[in-house]
Amino acid sequence: MPDRGATRYEQLADEMAQAMRDGLLQPGERLPSVRQTCQRRGISPSTVFQAYGLLETRGLIEARPRSGFYVRAHKRPARALPKAAVPQAGVTAVSVSALAFGLLESTRDAAVVPLGSAFPASHLFPFDALARSGARAMRRLKPAQITSALTAGDPELRQALRRRYALQGVPLAEDELVITNGAMEALNLCLQAVTQPGDVVVVESPTFYAALQALERLNLKAVEVATDPQTGVNLDALAPLLAGQKVAACWFMPSLQNPLGALMPPARKQALVALLAQHGVPLIEDDVYGELYADLRRPPPAKAFDQTGGVLHCGSFSKCLAPGYRVGWAAAGRFAATV
Repeated sequence: MPDRGATRYEQLADEMAQAMRDGLLQPGERLPSVRQTCQRRGISPSTVFQAYGLLETRGLIEARPRSGFYVRAHKRPARALPKAAVPQAGVTAVSVSALAFGLLESTRDAAVVPLGSAFPASHLFPFDALARSGARAMRRLKPAQITSALTAGDPELRQALRRRYALQGVPLAEDELVITNGAMEALNLCLQAVTQPGDVVVVESPTFYAALQALERLNLKAVEVATDPQTGVNLDALAPLLAGQKVAACWFMPSLQNPLGALMPPARKQALVALLAQHGVPLIEDDVYGELYADLRRPPPAKAFDQTGGVLHCGSFSKCLAPGYRVGWAAAGRFAATV
């Protein structure tokens, strides 16, 4: 049944996707041209292009130069999902830096495929466009601007980021956003803002190794929570952890979790935020991979459901624009003044 809340191009894309599932459009078959579709359906070319772009993003069709759009061949059956890890019970002192540095050192070997690097292939970054933009910005740079952004960050950048948040349904106060030297600085600052040495922090099982390094550096203890490879943190397992001991914070990656790739459905993100608010536990939301979502409408972050200011949302452009620029930020809710 079509989604009544969908846009016209999304409805068109859904109808064509259904035709492919029903066998009315076969693999390798050429789709009607944009002009033909406009004439048949009485819609604009931009609507058709957006629909075809959405189908291409979903991997259902492909564009062939000077030929048009074609239905892609059926994908091979997906591999079985990894089994959920069995979390270690109890509070654990963290000591992982030596192992993490050893693994990172191995990526210097050209023969090693860096499956754990978590960066897109270098040829996918728009380096030429960034170079042109950077050169243009440097020509316009006024000397006073070099030192005027030393506190919370460049005002124009903060305003642009606030607009991006607003488009995701996350309005931010003007003083809530802090620019940082990459997402890891944002995450570390947020962690320091809500913990003291010896505190307990809940992390996903498995979790991003740098989260464990941050806990180790600050002399914090970790408690693992079961995490599903598809839907993320198991809320039924989290609830007794919060009720059974004093937890200072949770460090989770609800969108495209590393290393599992799990994507928490919006309803579960909302339930997570409500559960943590009930216990007064802040959530450090690592959202650096949210920009890599393959569809056109990005799922909302957990921050979108925050009513109490308890979600410290951290992001960066490292995974979608350029890793070397080191532009990150924290939307730290009621903790912004301490970050």
